[in-house]
Amino acid sequence: MKKAVLYARVSSDEQERQGFSIPAQVKLLQEYARNSNIQIVKEFTESETAKKSGRKEFNAMVKFLKQSKDVKTILVEKTDRLYRNPSDYGLIDEGNFELHFVKEHEIINDEASSHQKFVHGLKVLMAKNFIDNLREETRKGLKEKAEEGIFPNRAPYGYKNVRNEKGKSIIEINPATAPFIKRAFEIYSSGEISIKDTAAQLLNEGYVYRPYSPKITCGALEDMLKNPFYIGLFRFRGQLMDGIHEPIISNELFSKVQTAFKKDNKPLYRKHKFLLGNFITCGDCGCSIVGEIKKEKYIYYRCTWAHGKEKCSNHKYYNEKQLLEQLGEAVKAVQLDEDLCNRILEVIKELNKQEEGFQNESLARLTFEAEKLRHEIHAIYQDKLDGIITTDQWREENELRQKRLIFVKTKIEALDNTKQKFMDEVISTLELLKDTYSKYLQVSDENKVNLLKSLLSNCMLKDGKLSWTYKKPFCYIAEKADSEKIYPGCDSNA
Repeated sequence: MKKAVLYARVSSDEQERQGFSIPAQVKLLQEYARNSNIQIVKEFTESETAKKSGRKEFNAMVKFLKQSKDVKTILVEKTDRLYRNPSDYGLIDEGNFELHFVKEHEIINDEASSHQKFVHGLKVLMAKNFIDNLREETRKGLKEKAEEGIFPNRAPYGYKNVRNEKGKSIIEINPATAPFIKRAFEIYSSGEISIKDTAAQLLNEGYVYRPYSPKITCGALEDMLKNPFYIGLFRFRGQLMDGIHEPIISNELFSKVQTAFKKDNKPLYRKHKFLLGNFITCGDCGCSIVGEIKKEKYIYYRCTWAHGKEKCSNHKYYNEKQLLEQLGEAVKAVQLDEDLCNRILEVIKELNKQEEGFQNESLARLTFEAEKLRHEIHAIYQDKLDGIITTDQWREENELRQKRLIFVKTKIEALDNTKQKFMDEVISTLELLKDTYSKYLQVSDENKVNLLKSLLSNCMLKDGKLSWTYKKPFCYIAEKADSEKIYPGCDSNA
């Protein structure tokens, strides 16, 4: 009798309470094991997200299987229950385990065809793509709010988050803490006093930072004095945005403080972003291949060790254009003909129908959380009216829930946008693969590298020659290349 482990997972405790339960998965897998004459020797269950690697029970299962001599089989409900990120995919694939996806009626093992493995790889990539798209759409929604001047985070010291008469979340000056801000800027703007002494003077003048911490720390004070929020601006993902909130200090006072830091007269050093940086390693010593600019316009790459400690034989410099030409051969190997593209598209459409189950689960979970937050917001407001909690306590609790509700509603909108966006991207990607090499030659160098990073890993340079491994499932496409040409193998860890 074949021995196996059982793995069941829900994305969160909330999801389990909504009916996507672990017991239901366990029951299904146990019944499958009985009907298939399989003995389940150990069960692993957890309520954690699979967006990131590092799940406790998942890692424990992999460790158990690697240490076991006669147990190499995993029973799981479906693909997205086992993994939803390439890292865990690589970990499972590296172990060479036999996988039974019960609801999908699929078994992946050494005897599985390349087509089965290719489709399985597509499932994992689709799951990763869905998560990436959802994150991107959520970020986009928050950015749109920022561009409208709405700071999408908790208000900094000196301000408070409140709701206006229309029920909309806004940021107002906090009369209890704003004077501290203004006085701090006034003291330090002279340019004749240190941060440490400014903090001490504020306390001596009676300006208390917080009841439990009367004197502000030097680090917190410096951050405060450099924060453009106090002149009506705010930073959002590295960009300065015009806020709709009221400034506490004038632009002139803020400028004086920045001058006092002596930052305005120092040019910012910007490091050049080399396209192939952190992408290629030396095939001789294993060190990074780094870029340099020659004659202020030509980009070359060389091994860091060879030109530092001189213990590597890879001493030469290599032109970026020539390296991109070599890497173009990797792109050429995964170029698809129209017939194969059409067949892959049909497979993906079918897989997308299966993926809709996960999308619906996510939507149900988010909708449930939004409704729960609305109920809590109403409940704590009633508690305030009944005198159970103070107005300050209500403000704090309400602020946390309102902020979370905005985020959840943004994710719900993002989820709707993600569904169609995924298929649009699949179709555009397949269109690209139909004639990918000629298009590779036409696009910008930056887009070339973006494509290469999605296809390849373990790129190594030795004696002017590049080698690489394909990420899954692209290695299965590369296997169909002309047998007379030699292409690097498939990366089991990708």
